[in-house]
Amino acid sequence: MTADDCTNSIAETRTESPTVSRRRLLLSTATAVVAGTGLSVRSGPVAADSDQIVELDFRDGRPSVSDAPQGEDEVVFNVHGYTASSESVSAAKRFRNTARQLGYTETVTAVTWDDSGDPETAIASARETGDTFARWLAEYTTECRDTTIRILGHSMGGIVQMETLAGIDGSFTVETADSIGSYAVADGPCKDGPFYDPIRNSAAAVRNYYSTNDGIARLGSGPAACGATSCGDTTPPNYWDVDVSASVSNHVAYKSSRSCVSRILENYD
Repeated sequence: MTADDCTNSIAETRTESPTVSRRRLLLSTATAVVAGTGLSVRSGPVAADSDQIVELDFRDGRPSVSDAPQGEDEVVFNVHGYTASSESVSAAKRFRNTARQLGYTETVTAVTWDDSGDPETAIASARETGDTFARWLAEYTTECRDTTIRILGHSMGGIVQMETLAGIDGSFTVETADSIGSYAVADGPCKDGPFYDPIRNSAAAVRNYYSTNDGIARLGSGPAACGATSCGDTTPPNYWDVDVSASVSNHVAYKSSRSCVSRILENYD
């Protein structure tokens, strides 16, 4: 059986490590409370690392590493989608606000890229930005060795996310590189796809949070499209497709959905 004959259906049932972090336990408990009662997770203010949304603007070149949050335990780099560069900070803030409601206190940073022009022009820019962001992260991880790096790309930001992993090319490893409603090619994570090796070599874990209600996404409208039958090595062992269709009604609903964001946070060990 060749890789082209295989599908990624195994990714939805693949079990993860039985080790449960204290943060995951708290978030899972809080999410269960919300689901059962409709009450907010928080009973009081969250003591956040930083509520400031720093913007790293790659439209005119590579920003200075000193512009990014310094001395943080963890940073989520939120990458916007097509025609959303003017909303880069507000989009990052939307994810942060939902995450705060669920008890997540780490720092969120906005990554802004040049999404001007028609879709094909923007896709080319997303690819170029991914390579530039990879080189920027190499410098940042050298300066901030104790900071856990997480990437979250929405829509065409999912192309930036994947191209960043390709640019890293195994020279270092980010903790998570996830996408929501990704516009990356649907077979990108597959054995013969363009991002199989980058995913395997450049991140500890990569997840595609998809909604079948999303009429704009490509990879983000379903699991990785690797064929018609089951095969264990279709996608990298550190890749998972996560179905959030029940709580995400359209292409822009991921970050405001508590259920979707809680799924993301549960996987932040």
